[in-house]
Amino acid sequence: MTKRDAILNGIARAAELHHKLGFREQLKDGSRPMDIFAAIEALRIMVLFRPLDGLLGVYVPTPNSAGMLVTTQRDHHVQRFTAAHELGHHVLQHRTVSLDISVGYVGRGEKTGYDEQELEADSFAGEFMLPKWLIVAHARRQGWGVVELRRSEVVYQLSLRLAASYQATCYALASANLLTQREAGALAAKAPKESKQRTMYDVVPSSWRQDVWLLSDRDKGAQLLGSPEDFVVLNLEEHLASGYEWDIEPVPSTDFEVRKDDRAEPVDASLGGTVSRRVVVQGRAAPGRTTLRLEERRPWEGSDSALNSMEFKLALLGKEPVGLLRAERLMAA
Repeated sequence: MTKRDAILNGIARAAELHHKLGFREQLKDGSRPMDIFAAIEALRIMVLFRPLDGLLGVYVPTPNSAGMLVTTQRDHHVQRFTAAHELGHHVLQHRTVSLDISVGYVGRGEKTGYDEQELEADSFAGEFMLPKWLIVAHARRQGWGVVELRRSEVVYQLSLRLAASYQATCYALASANLLTQREAGALAAKAPKESKQRTMYDVVPSSWRQDVWLLSDRDKGAQLLGSPEDFVVLNLEEHLASGYEWDIEPVPSTDFEVRKDDRAEPVDASLGGTVSRRVVVQGRAAPGRTTLRLEERRPWEGSDSALNSMEFKLALLGKEPVGLLRAERLMAA
């Protein structure tokens, strides 16, 4: 099998699994990332998370079933891509145990030599996690065209919504012919910290390891996958001249705390004019799922008077800990 054949075979098998599991229909609105662990559960593959020494993942085929190990020593983006790589070994019917020291998006072009099975599994993982149709669905929802996708801060926000690493997203854009390889390489060379700093210009976190989400009304109803101490920056249009304000009092009762709340000077102070309000919140330390709902209404009127509302479902779970998948652990408890 040639290198090209291995890549195309991995891509084809990923597309087939999307169709088999109905993922393309489920994710067409661009509100969620690909759910790799739902796919693994649907195929009845055992997955365990362990602090693997020098390995990212392991795939073990057996006559009647299959299993995989995924490291707990890397973040949830790497865990997800590693799990997709191991799933690729299974779907491609690789019959030998695979000990994976590294996995990566094929479009990086970093390796001169190749192992046929590993290349197939990497191609499968890249196509399964970051297919063009899913990238386009998220970009369309946000109103991002090709011009916007050449900006590192936009690609960083796209990577968060895809629950993928920033670098993998850069190369996926090239594979989807939305960027050239040269453009993707130049973007991938930029550190995500720069994008975070542009968004968090007036809030300095204790560490830049946390992700910084920039959300607007285009994200209404979205289901987002992040880590416990991530930041969320909300850009809100507020009809203050008409007496309407966004009520952020419910925020402390969720898994967030408010770090910044300010308004820009109104451009139009006439009745019905709007101002821009920027609210920065941060997740608390404990992993968990939460729903963040905000309403724009007149403070002296009841909740039924809301002019606008925004709701996001956030799974601030971070990386999977030692043991079974969290969903499986909860069912067994």
